[in-house]
Amino acid sequence: MSDFLFSSSYLAPSFSSRALQSIYLEDPPPVTEFHGEWGTLAVTASPYNGFAPVDTQSHLCVVIGAPVLYFHDNRFLVGDDDQAGSRAILERWQSGEADWAEDLSGPFAIIIVDKLASRIICITDLMMFLPVYRYRRESRLALGTHPDALARICGLGEERDEASLVDFILHHVVTYPYTLYRGMLQCQPATEHEFQLHNGGVYAFPRHPYWVPLESREFRTLCEAADTLRQGVEGYLTRVCEPMQRVAQFLSGGEDSRVVASMLPQRLEQDAFVFLNGPTREEKIAGKVAKVSGASFRPQYREPLHYLDILSQAARLVGSGHQYIHAHTLGFHRQCELSSYEGVFGGYLADALIKAPYARRMPGSKLIKFLPQISFPGETRTQEVKSGLFPKCLLDEVTQRRRMHFEAVREMRPRSAHEWFALWPMTMRSAISNLYSNRRLFRSYEMFTCKEAVKVSAASPTAWKLNRRLFLKAFQCYLKPTRFVLHADGRLPYLPWWGNLPLSALWYVRQLAWHTGLQQYQGSWADWKAIMASDRWRQFIADLTPEMLTSPVLGEALAKGALKGSELSRSQKINLVQVCVQTIVAEPAYPGQLTWMPISAVLNPALQEGEWSRPGR
Repeated sequence: MSDFLFSSSYLAPSFSSRALQSIYLEDPPPVTEFHGEWGTLAVTASPYNGFAPVDTQSHLCVVIGAPVLYFHDNRFLVGDDDQAGSRAILERWQSGEADWAEDLSGPFAIIIVDKLASRIICITDLMMFLPVYRYRRESRLALGTHPDALARICGLGEERDEASLVDFILHHVVTYPYTLYRGMLQCQPATEHEFQLHNGGVYAFPRHPYWVPLESREFRTLCEAADTLRQGVEGYLTRVCEPMQRVAQFLSGGEDSRVVASMLPQRLEQDAFVFLNGPTREEKIAGKVAKVSGASFRPQYREPLHYLDILSQAARLVGSGHQYIHAHTLGFHRQCELSSYEGVFGGYLADALIKAPYARRMPGSKLIKFLPQISFPGETRTQEVKSGLFPKCLLDEVTQRRRMHFEAVREMRPRSAHEWFALWPMTMRSAISNLYSNRRLFRSYEMFTCKEAVKVSAASPTAWKLNRRLFLKAFQCYLKPTRFVLHADGRLPYLPWWGNLPLSALWYVRQLAWHTGLQQYQGSWADWKAIMASDRWRQFIADLTPEMLTSPVLGEALAKGALKGSELSRSQKINLVQVCVQTIVAEPAYPGQLTWMPISAVLNPALQEGEWSRPGR
């Protein structure tokens, strides 16, 4: 399944279905609803095989995502039994032998309804790669995997948390455990949440995580950690690929994707995709890697304003509080028929988990990338948040939330709290919405989300991960086939940092030349400088007025010229535009109903078929 909504209060038939289908502006998937004395549970159809809901006389089990099973084979991923995976998980839980930290790998969320005992169990994955949100008020409990859909069934349409809005604009994420809606919180990662429904009320049992990313000395040496990591990723791919025949992969000019290309079984029929603004150096590099790996190379080009075109659709798909700009495959998923593949593989999160990009480094090492990465003491996560665009009371609230999250992380990881502040849970990573969009559109598998990658990352000191030491020790053998193919940043991934010093220094000089305008745009993602210089962008922000918004805080920021001045960075302006789009309100369709719609629909009435609304209270 792709998403679920649960309410301990009975919801009228099709109400929760409309909420789930509002996630999609095009081709919404069918929704199945279940109703009982315990409440209502609605689930959307999933692109993955084997995880359809299991409904018995005593239990109802819904599995979101496509976890790889380690206690059972995974042949059902391409089989005819659409319930095999869900049934195996339910039976494992009923046996009392379930060990979620070992039995399942990758992103997942599970909800089990014990009908006879009126008990609800919700299990989250190790890092909450797939988030679950909860809303509790008085005697009602509601859970869901999409914040806006959950807000709709809870009647929270206009109840935005203004501190969270400010947090998202300034930091690209909403600090855990908050969301953009008042009263809605994120569930805890790696936890079996349990709720008892009794006499019209809801009792939440104490939460006890089944795994915590504690700093440990599990590995005595870097080699030991690297061997465990490599064997874990290999085991994950073996389990997933065993029944498959035809797959796709995302292949860039980088090193993570070429490891994926080298690790995928050669017996598979493979197509390799890269999405770019036009013919670039990266395309040439990716083409060379595809040729070595035996994949059919299929580069795809975006329109110059692609990321502006998909704003409304992508923002809905990933949900409020998550950056829409990482929905890179949206649109291409249909053009490339990605849903036709038995699996689509990527190397996402190798950087985040294995190379310590969020560790505090020696000043200057991020600017001059060929310098060695040296861990720097201290932290900057708890600094006071300042901005002239927003009220100080909200800035103080954001500061307090960040400090509270930092302290919670420091209790688990006193030496690496600065790094893991942005990793635990994964909702703290701004680009994680890439995973959210992909899993809803096609059978996405990211091998670095496997349980071994998470656990090795948690058990490895930051020094092992810096300078790609852990990554290279684990996967250098898979980089050997392309050892003479340059990375898009000018180095050879097969070599360690010191072996790349001459190449990296030369690349740095070439980058300086590029910044003087001697070369065309070579980036992988959007050219936001060009987008923001376009007439359409200028017209777009000109049409955004404070009167259109339900949030006073956003209206005041627009009135102060936030989108035109220099107070916000380029990425912060994009965040501001996104939340403005998500808080535009139109005139009520009829008394007691508030109608919400994307800015494209407000500016173009012909597009208003995609509007969504909520009944008044």
